[in-house]
Amino acid sequence: MDSWRRGHFVMLTCEPHLAELRLTTRYPKVRARVPQATSGRLVNEIGKLAEFVEKLPTIDACRDPMDNFLLAMAEAGRADFLVTGDKLDLLSMQKHGATAIVSARQFAAILRI
Repeated sequence: MDSWRRGHFVMLTCEPHLAELRLTTRYPKVRARVPQATSGRLVNEIGKLAEFVEKLPTIDACRDPMDNFLLAMAEAGRADFLVTGDKLDLLSMQKHGATAIVSARQFAAILRI
């Protein structure tokens, strides 16, 4: 988050992404590590400051159909990277079009932070 706030990269978002973030921050394992107020501010900050992708193409490339919107967002936003922790589906793809699919650790290494 600090690297994003410092302008080291542009973050993309879309409405389904924000909805998923809101849902994820309600999970008990997330709430145990991140206070609800902090996660709420973070989601709001992403909604205000990230580049918003409005028109998503229809994508049917991921084994988990619930993740296709992320591929669509990356494609429509011409993302260089899709950063995810989804080892079973997204990370196993490694690439979607011109977008490399990487873990947060891999992305941090790319940014050299």
